[in-house]
Amino acid sequence: MTTNRIRRRILRAAAGSMGLGALPGLQALRTARAGSAAPGNVLVCVHLRGGNDTLNTVVPHADPAYRAVRGALALPRERLHVLDEHNALHPALSRLKTLWDRRALAIVHGVGYPDFDYSHFQATSIYESGDPRRSARSGWLGRALDVVTAGESADDVLTGWSSSNSPLASLSGQSFAAPQLPSSAERFVLPSWGAQQQALRELLAPGMSGRNLFHDAFARHCESALGALDLVREAGLLATVSQYPDGVFADRLRFAVQLLRRDENVRVIALEQGAYDTHKNQLITHQESLAELDAGIGAFVDDLVANGLQDRVLVLLWSEFARRVAPNASAGTDHGSAQAMLLVGSGVRGGIVGKSPRPAPEFLVDGGNLPMQADFRRLYATLLDGWLGVDSRVVLDGRFAHLGVLA
Repeated sequence: MTTNRIRRRILRAAAGSMGLGALPGLQALRTARAGSAAPGNVLVCVHLRGGNDTLNTVVPHADPAYRAVRGALALPRERLHVLDEHNALHPALSRLKTLWDRRALAIVHGVGYPDFDYSHFQATSIYESGDPRRSARSGWLGRALDVVTAGESADDVLTGWSSSNSPLASLSGQSFAAPQLPSSAERFVLPSWGAQQQALRELLAPGMSGRNLFHDAFARHCESALGALDLVREAGLLATVSQYPDGVFADRLRFAVQLLRRDENVRVIALEQGAYDTHKNQLITHQESLAELDAGIGAFVDDLVANGLQDRVLVLLWSEFARRVAPNASAGTDHGSAQAMLLVGSGVRGGIVGKSPRPAPEFLVDGGNLPMQADFRRLYATLLDGWLGVDSRVVLDGRFAHLGVLA
């Protein structure tokens, strides 16, 4: 490959790395921050992609209407993990039941917003932007990261990142641009191996000129990208004690702990999991998705504990909507409304917030959906103010009363 072709490839790769933020090199940043305050809390947001069936995840096992309305989709009572006199977990959620017993699981019933949208795209956009009015052009986590990284001492490329099949709008900020990382360190190659990467390092060797603004901006982006590459490689070499199941979701969780062990400045991680759009054959598909979720989260928590990180990390499990209460003609359920959101971690106040849903027709809305009990922005405000230490009024453009989910 000619020198000019190498340079063109480098420029294209560096342009792609602009999403990593116009920041100085990571090694210099970590040196400068050695004497800073203790590491902050970490929020891991897992999108249960497709619309999780709330009613068969946290089951109102004592309500006779559940079996009367659900029919063949009603889960056998003897297989459920009973939490209290009203609530039980799906049979696949044995690890979450253990976390419940340890007071490390909180369940918030009836999370939603006014005037539900039943489109996957629109509903996901509402939750990711944090704005039911659809006026926000950024994500709620991205705006939180704008605040976290506003000061020079907080400029870290990996303060917030995602690992998914496509970019997640929740991490889109005004100033901070969160990178999208793969499920394991060996898959993170930027800009490339061999001659291209070496040429880029040589190009950056002279440092900032102070005279050519384009060159200096280009150099800062590239240094950030290469610093992130080095950090991810170092994290990927760390041994893992916890036994993770097979699969991409578990790989992403494993990698998250590796990176948390290596970079104490990580504050937000966004992931996706599952196939919850269960319009047909729901019992089997839902079982498989929840089993994958349960095994992955269980191993993730074990890994956090093994590395002394359990008190810093909280996991939010959310979906774009729940499912309708009554089954359809294909042994599945169609798009629903209010959902149960779950929080996992030693920092939660274990228990139930809200009332167990009542599936009898007289308690439903919009022709067969669960009513809202709590605006989702109340939960977001609780996590922003009480966990991440970010002013929720700035992020959510308003004041929302907190929910009692944090210890």
